[in-house]
Amino acid sequence: MKKTLIAGLFALTTAASGVALAMPGMHGDMGKYHERHMERIATELELTAEQQEQLRAVHEEQFEKMKALHEEKKERVDAILTEEQREKMQQMREEKREKMKKHMEQRKERKGDKRDDSSAADAS
Repeated sequence: MKKTLIAGLFALTTAASGVALAMPGMHGDMGKYHERHMERIATELELTAEQQEQLRAVHEEQFEKMKALHEEKKERVDAILTEEQREKMQQMREEKREKMKKHMEQRKERKGDKRDDSSAADAS
């Protein structure tokens, strides 16, 4: 059971790293999210300080590997594309980042509205 939980945590943190890599400029928010996530997991799984340290080390190692793979892929793709295609690809990436940024802001606003609604309900 414990191995399954740790494997699930590993998969989740790896996925979070992928998201962080896909959204440059969002690392600060992802760092906050990751820290809260790690604290919750540590509490729920009752991890020792040593286990927490080991888990963070594994996560950091995987993050660095994913970052290197991402860079390698980008270099290989760039080598295939023409200059015009690379520029268009960069523009597409920037548009995707902007769209994701707007989506994340809308999510924060919706979450804020839900908290306001529940606070109002609690006050009544």
